[in-house]
Amino acid sequence: MLPISDYLQRVLRDLPDSPGVYLMKDDSKAIIYVGKANSLKSRVRSYFQAKDKMPAKTAALVEKIADIETMVVNSPRDALILESNLIKEHRPRYNVTLRDDKHYPYIQLTTGEDFPRMLVSRRARNDGNRYFGPFVSVKSMRYAMSLIEKIFPLRNCANWQSQQRACLNAHIGRCPAPCEGRISKEEYAQIVEQVILFLQGKTKEILSRTEREMKQAGMELRFEDAARLRDQLWALQEVRKQQELDKSASGGNYDLLALAFGEDQCVVQVFFVRRGKVIGREHFFLNNVKILDKDEAEHQPLLIKRFLLDYYGDGEFIPSQIYLDYLPEDSEDIAAIFSERLERKVSFIAPKRGDKRRLLDLVGKNAQIQLNQYLQSRERQEEKNSAAVEDLRQRLNLSASPVRIECYDISHFQGSYTVGSMVVFQHGTPAPRLYRRFRIKTVEGIDDFASLAEVLRRRWQRGLDEREQGKIPPDFALFPDLLVIDGGKGQLSAACNALQELKTGRLEIISIAKREEEIFRPGESQPWLLPFDSPALHLLQHLRDEAHRFAIAYHRQLRGKGQLASQLDEIKGIGPARREKLLQAFGSVEGIKKASLEELSSVMSISPKIAEDIFRKLHENKQEGKNNR
Repeated sequence: MLPISDYLQRVLRDLPDSPGVYLMKDDSKAIIYVGKANSLKSRVRSYFQAKDKMPAKTAALVEKIADIETMVVNSPRDALILESNLIKEHRPRYNVTLRDDKHYPYIQLTTGEDFPRMLVSRRARNDGNRYFGPFVSVKSMRYAMSLIEKIFPLRNCANWQSQQRACLNAHIGRCPAPCEGRISKEEYAQIVEQVILFLQGKTKEILSRTEREMKQAGMELRFEDAARLRDQLWALQEVRKQQELDKSASGGNYDLLALAFGEDQCVVQVFFVRRGKVIGREHFFLNNVKILDKDEAEHQPLLIKRFLLDYYGDGEFIPSQIYLDYLPEDSEDIAAIFSERLERKVSFIAPKRGDKRRLLDLVGKNAQIQLNQYLQSRERQEEKNSAAVEDLRQRLNLSASPVRIECYDISHFQGSYTVGSMVVFQHGTPAPRLYRRFRIKTVEGIDDFASLAEVLRRRWQRGLDEREQGKIPPDFALFPDLLVIDGGKGQLSAACNALQELKTGRLEIISIAKREEEIFRPGESQPWLLPFDSPALHLLQHLRDEAHRFAIAYHRQLRGKGQLASQLDEIKGIGPARREKLLQAFGSVEGIKKASLEELSSVMSISPKIAEDIFRKLHENKQEGKNNR
């Protein structure tokens, strides 16, 4: 077993051999995982096995467990319901959950209030109110709400208790005006009960009750009430006819559901079929898929279960059939829970052939398209970059996630044309507009350490000067949260000495050596070796490669200009001014070499005779280079 504290050993020893739910907590008492079990004793103990027999991600969870709380229930079905409610309430870090975004609207009936009203909600909550949905679209939900407003008078004001007098809706019969005491809580509750039956599709019961009330009102000579109930009865009969048409229509009403995986992401695609026609579709992302250590086929039953409970679990509009590639975990219990709540049978079907199988294949293709689009999106890249920064903080034990990271590199050719580069990443993303380059001024020959020290001194001094001057926008006044040096111990030591002279205070600084990707830190003799598949190492490699590329590009530019200058200086009549005009006209050394005699003559201040000398000289040098090879 994994090494565990005496406290956890006592908890494991005293676990009940009963169905229930377990909540795993970290040092801060935060709930990091919620699970269910037919036997709490055997299930929870299974986490604390030999580490080499345990998936790496499960081991990472177990290492963070400081306490375990259990809740015993009467049956596995009760455990499933309780697990679902606790996951929705606490959103634990290691549980797979439906990403909380703006999809799938619900009608919220505020039954927690004395006089409930209807609202639109983007999420069903366990708060004492009733939620009906999820609706396929906002349009269909608005249509349902408009029918209810025409048939059943409900208040729609937010602060009815502060109303001084009845609103317009009360005068036109759309509100029973509880603000003026025209209706009691008991009478209002009867209207709310009818609304609930309507939203559940039980219009037959409402029709019978409304017809009885209409006849009773007529017998008691309450003709206004009888007329209102007659209109309500007619509207309900029209809705009932439409429902009967929907039920008898060929093709039926059902949902089709398929999943697609990629880069620790999972997208769920749902097609909504009503009266045999696809009337809408929606896609959803699941969080924390990366914590699962299973093959794709093994993922599916668990992920489908999590999606069904999150998406349909709190709503009351669930089709009688849901078609999917794999049956969910605990499929019988989930179907029984849905059927019991809706008072009709709900089935999960995994077809192997036929029309539904072909439709499911189409849904799966759409899921893969949505996933591919997301993986290539800017949003996904920003998520990966942020995750890499956090991974770097954790693996190197940094005091905080580094928002601004700067990386430095030195480039030269046998000690000549020595340059330095500074690249900047913000939130793990390259910020090219902040890149800077330095031409070394005080170092002669090959001395990377002294060159690096010069670059850092100049960079820091510029930053301090800008702060003193209050320059806006600043180029150097923003200092890094983490400094990365391309090199080994020697480069790191040179950088630390330069920064110590500048009295920069506490600063996180590391170096990365290319051969073994070793990471060195000040005061530590042994290097850090990060896993080759870790986002943190990939981030550092990207930084280092960018700094190297930027330095090399500047070095080649200077070297090219120097070579051109030395060649052109040998031509009579070419001075600094004409050299600059040639560069402006052709952009680079190679551009001048490729220019024709006519193109050279077209440059201002370059006469045909000088152009001919330039052309001959450069092409002589080119031919000599070929012969030397």
